[in-house]
Amino acid sequence: MSEKKVYIGVVGQIACGKGELVGYLQKKFDFTVFSLSSIVHEEVAKRKIANFTRKTLQDIGDELRKKYGRDVLAKRAIAFLNKKNISRAVIEGIRNTAEVEYLKKLPQFTLIGVKAKRELRFSRLLNRKKQWDPKTWDDFLVVDRRDLGVGQKREGQQVGKCLHYCDYVLTNNKDVKDFQRKVEKSVAKVIYQT
Repeated sequence: MSEKKVYIGVVGQIACGKGELVGYLQKKFDFTVFSLSSIVHEEVAKRKIANFTRKTLQDIGDELRKKYGRDVLAKRAIAFLNKKNISRAVIEGIRNTAEVEYLKKLPQFTLIGVKAKRELRFSRLLNRKKQWDPKTWDDFLVVDRRDLGVGQKREGQQVGKCLHYCDYVLTNNKDVKDFQRKVEKSVAKVIYQT
């Protein structure tokens, strides 16, 4: 008999603390992590783009959604998880409402959102030093607004709208321990209700 499937989606603004939530699910509950961004990164590698920015990643994600349908990244993620027979997965990097709508049709899917103040997120972003992250406040504002969905087409980034679909929304404006307490409380509800 196969194990009951439990999928948890994670959506949130850039550098809000999604990784902390994902790490908790992985370590404490042995969830497999699948990032929709990994599909975009595969495309970057396929195109042999050596120096890329967050804008490059956003453009390629938008392009894939426009070409193959707005839910393409979510469909590819679920196809991968099914092929590997993975029954407990956390899916991160959700950025379009069609991705959420596709995932919400799955039994045992829960969407958790993470929010944090913009200034705090920029500070965290500078500290994590990912090569594709913006390095100045002005550049951060441009990618952050786009990620939230400001001025975006249907196939574009829509994190702001995705947050409205969440079953739980956690704020992460304090320290790690405070956020971990919130994560434990919400995740326990999800894990033990399934």
